[in-house]
Amino acid sequence: MKYILFALVLGAVVPAALLMVYSRKLLWLTAFLMQSVALLYNQTAINFLSHETYRGTARGMEISASYLCALTLLLAILLRRGRIRLAPYAGCWLYGAYFLACVVSVMNSESGLLSFFELWKMTMLYLVLLAAWNYLEVTGDIDVFLYGMAAVVLGNFPVVIWGYFHQVYQARGVFPHQNSMGMYMVLAGNLFLARFFSGRNLWQCILFALAFAVASVSVVLCYSRGSLFCYPVGCGITIAVSLLYEFKQGKLVAALAALVLAVLVSVLFIPRVIERFEKAPEVSGQTRVQFAQCALRMMNDKALGVGVNNWGIKINPPYPYGRPRDGSIPGLNDEAKDGIVETVYLLVGAECGYGGLLLLLIWFLYHWTVAVRLLRKLAHSPTFYFAAGAVGGLSANYFQSALEWVLKQQINYMQLILIFTVIGYLNFAWKQKRMETLMQMRKETA
Repeated sequence: MKYILFALVLGAVVPAALLMVYSRKLLWLTAFLMQSVALLYNQTAINFLSHETYRGTARGMEISASYLCALTLLLAILLRRGRIRLAPYAGCWLYGAYFLACVVSVMNSESGLLSFFELWKMTMLYLVLLAAWNYLEVTGDIDVFLYGMAAVVLGNFPVVIWGYFHQVYQARGVFPHQNSMGMYMVLAGNLFLARFFSGRNLWQCILFALAFAVASVSVVLCYSRGSLFCYPVGCGITIAVSLLYEFKQGKLVAALAALVLAVLVSVLFIPRVIERFEKAPEVSGQTRVQFAQCALRMMNDKALGVGVNNWGIKINPPYPYGRPRDGSIPGLNDEAKDGIVETVYLLVGAECGYGGLLLLLIWFLYHWTVAVRLLRKLAHSPTFYFAAGAVGGLSANYFQSALEWVLKQQINYMQLILIFTVIGYLNFAWKQKRMETLMQMRKETA
């Protein structure tokens, strides 16, 4: 039945694109769905050539409803404008360079098919990037992606609450893992907080205050130590830059209200949070250290990496990189399959080498730097909130990625790509507007 539904949706791509040529509302709805269908991600995604038991970052040639929405959106814009931009800003070239490093690492792969799964995922994410960028060029509407995230956060919350009242210790909602949900809420929560500060009408303030509160409670209930540590840091940065670049008395009152809310939530859940840190198994910390050592062995042995999405193979025998299997580690024997290193950076370094890791860091740092520079450029404009939320959210996300690898989960990766795209577009639009202003001034002077 799932394959039949997939075939029907795929067949509807072209007709839907044709309708969107004449309907701006359908264009908006598709852009909204591209993010919001993450609520039903597993139910609407098909894994061709599936390897479901593999312990890696991609387990099949995945096509999800999000990717079909992106394809439909891109086709509609092509029909409307007669063209689309394929490499619209500098971040695309950095992503391309990182992608190339991943391709080169396949030389050392044990399984080229598993590497292909990750490369396919990265290609589909670039499709999302192109769809988002070209949509923004046509409409200039960045809020649609924030509404999409709000739909995910609010739609996910009933599942979280149901789990909480049914003694689910670490809630994960509709996400594949509690850490994945935590990371999504950390990024989204910072954007909601910044949007709340910049709200220009009552209903938007109410909506994003609610979304921020729900995201915050979800972070607490997932009991992800990385999320619990990084979220307050990100929110603190978001509040600080919002007040620094756009100080208003109302914002200060809102910041104090957010602080009061945080204290109330902390008082309510602090015993469980403390328990999460105090009763974390000692073997968990040891495992993190051992996996980090394994990753460094891979990086030092293979300059180009052991192969993208091949960690799950190379960490196990007969390869020499894994942990000892002499009975010193409980539960680990010759038949067991070891897990994944708990940091995106060492995982990329192990699979794609030092060069791949460097390109990933440059790609990350580029967008964070652009967001920081946009704070001054967009101050007192309607889009300032996105730069403020992105600076805080990305800071938290990058720190959390040093503690967890879940950024490579499809939902989290797509969320990051969309935020990067909006940052790139806002910078591009600001430069265009500035150039037009300068040209107008020159004409008036002449």
